[in-house]
Amino acid sequence: MSQAGAYLVNGFLKVFACVYRPWILDSRVHPVKEAITTATGYSFPSGHTTSATTFFAGTVLRGRLSKGLNIVLIICLLLVGFSRNYLGVHSILDVIFAIIFTLMVLFVFSKLFDKLETNPNLDIIISVVGIIISILVVIYSLTKSYPLDYDAAGKLIVDPAILTIDTFKSAGFAVGIFFSWPIERRFIKFLTDGTVETKVLRFICGFIALEFIINVILPIIGETPIGGFLQYFLIMVFVMLIYPIIFKFFENRANKV
Repeated sequence: MSQAGAYLVNGFLKVFACVYRPWILDSRVHPVKEAITTATGYSFPSGHTTSATTFFAGTVLRGRLSKGLNIVLIICLLLVGFSRNYLGVHSILDVIFAIIFTLMVLFVFSKLFDKLETNPNLDIIISVVGIIISILVVIYSLTKSYPLDYDAAGKLIVDPAILTIDTFKSAGFAVGIFFSWPIERRFIKFLTDGTVETKVLRFICGFIALEFIINVILPIIGETPIGGFLQYFLIMVFVMLIYPIIFKFFENRANKV
């Protein structure tokens, strides 16, 4: 859930601020060529750092792990942020602000999950609000005006059409989570416990199924704004809803036998 919220905020801030990449703003910056291919769209704030903060800092805040492991996770987060600066695809401000606003998102969702313990029906409200915000971010990205600057070769520095697809993907990711979460929480109630063999089997089957979806089904949908939304919506619905239903069904049948 925090990942969905962080993705939405990150996507909104990118289209709101419209900050170009460091090597565009300053010719003295020479990014690693291999990193440029994944550095699409605007620079501020860092998407990689946002994801890393959600995972590593979120685990520290809610994981109840040992102090030593928490320190390792924090170091991993800082290394991800540093790598974005080292590769030359983000400024220090991109990274620092990504960490700050993601920590704020984590704090908000942490408080919401604490309230869920005394108000179980809050999950519907959270999901509905999340879906509404996702739609508003998409509408904003479609209706706002973008800078149309060209490089020396006469190519748009940032193509709004590509940026729109990225925004739709983020919205699809978030809506997929907000849609699936209350359904899974109320009706499926999938548990991650079990034997080592069971967990390995779950991972292998899930990995194969997800690879099939990404490499076979998603290309059929296509790289359009609506297609990008459907792609990421489908991925999250599969991960959070369809796959738990399938695996729980077969595990229950195996236990009865």
